[in-house]
Amino acid sequence: MTKLANYREMLKDRNYAKLLFSNLINRFGDSIDAIAFTWLVYDITKSASWAALMFGLNVLPNVVLQPFLGAYVEKLDKKKVIVLTHILRTILISLFVVMYLTKIVNPFIMAAFTILITTIESLNLPASTAFIQNLIKKDKMSYAISLNSSLSNAVALVGTGMAGVIIATIGVSGAMFIDAATFLIAALTILAIKLPAKETLVSATHEDTSMNNEASPVEETTVVTSTVADKGSKQEKDSYFFLLKDGFKYVLKNKIIVNICIVAVMINFLGVPLNALEAPIASETFKLGSELLSIMGMAASIGAIIGSLLVPMIIEKFSTKKIIVGSGFVLGVSMFALSLGKYLGGAAIPGYLLAGGCYFFLMLACSIVNSAISVQFLKTTDPKYISRAAAVLGASCSMAMPIASLLVSALTLHFTADVLIAVSGISAVLLIIGVAVSKMKFDSETVAEPEPKETKAAA
Repeated sequence: MTKLANYREMLKDRNYAKLLFSNLINRFGDSIDAIAFTWLVYDITKSASWAALMFGLNVLPNVVLQPFLGAYVEKLDKKKVIVLTHILRTILISLFVVMYLTKIVNPFIMAAFTILITTIESLNLPASTAFIQNLIKKDKMSYAISLNSSLSNAVALVGTGMAGVIIATIGVSGAMFIDAATFLIAALTILAIKLPAKETLVSATHEDTSMNNEASPVEETTVVTSTVADKGSKQEKDSYFFLLKDGFKYVLKNKIIVNICIVAVMINFLGVPLNALEAPIASETFKLGSELLSIMGMAASIGAIIGSLLVPMIIEKFSTKKIIVGSGFVLGVSMFALSLGKYLGGAAIPGYLLAGGCYFFLMLACSIVNSAISVQFLKTTDPKYISRAAAVLGASCSMAMPIASLLVSALTLHFTADVLIAVSGISAVLLIIGVAVSKMKFDSETVAEPEPKETKAAA
């Protein structure tokens, strides 16, 4: 079957099509909100230090809460969790906009809302990962992720391009109301997905679920954790702390997940200046206005679209380690090149070209490496542990970011944004060289699993 035929087959799946639409409508709202909120933070605080601190607060709940929430979500109906979290985010964003319109918003209120919204996201992420695994067969996973990523970034490109017009027409508050509305639409779309009864249950003891009766690609790990899980009463197995402890044991015994976490921590730590200082980069380094944020966002979306389209082909030809090394090198060089904007003296066209080019290659690399890691993670992880493993992975990947944000917030008092970005880019290249010469493994050496048998419910 050709690659195009695989994509067409995915779109014919009604459940996947609904999930895809939900992701696309969310991405559209987020792309608008990203421009509005980023500039709003810098406009209210007039401080690069506050911008970095706000970025750290945005990821803090993912680090602190996500591993624990992953174990909690393991026993819940994933579909209901996704719908509920979408609705909660709709309410919180709408409430924030109302407070902004009444002119009572300050940096501390913004920080509080940021933490609340990200906390809800920490509950949503492990549920969404498990939900995807129930919908998609493993042999179609790379195409499903690639298609979702490509179309999501295409929608983000449109949203980013429209953000300036929307903000100019209906203001920042209107843009954020649009974001709130997209969460509500996404919740209704997920609610329309009708899964067979057994696939919506979330219990490690239900072995008849069509996806959960597959053997784990990591045979040794499965044997160890299954032996642990067979001990004790059913009440103990279903307890929150047992699920939490068992999930951590599973992740620690899976060397591939551990290695992914290590690399993600390093890259995310060094990427914080880039993510946290977007507004200062536009204002201080390039000496341009908020229009540069839209240019960078559109260039990033184009790079992400092209990268995600290339993912299936790249995964077939290269190992995950080679993808990580190559993408990491491009990330480091692009970050360093972005710091050269200070030499343009505020010239608009050269600034647009340099910043746009850097963000294009940044997101091209990010799209490829993120998709490759996601495919490897979903193929490698035992379905019984997917929510907990996803939560631990998400928290581990983000764990360095709050610390780095506090560090960047302090360093901006002594160094300019371009200096911090240049140092981060050089450091990223050096770390990736270290990974290249190391013996770290990122690919499962086991053979592919057979196709899962369809249950009556699935039929």
